[in-house]
Amino acid sequence: GKANVIADALSRKEREPPLRVRALVMTIGLNLPRQILNAQTEARKSKNIKKEDVGGMIG
Repeated sequence: GKANVIADALSRKEREPPLRVRALVMTIGLNLPRQILNAQTEARKSKNIKKEDVGGMIG
């Protein structure tokens, strides 16, 4: 069944050179911190906008 298909796919992957896998891990590893930073920057921007809006309303 499914388990055999998965096991077969895994064993096939093991036979392939892991260079592609390493490249993929490197790409993900390098992009992940950038994505986190971007998300944090966006979150800060939206917080700043909210603060400015509130300040404008009070003023």
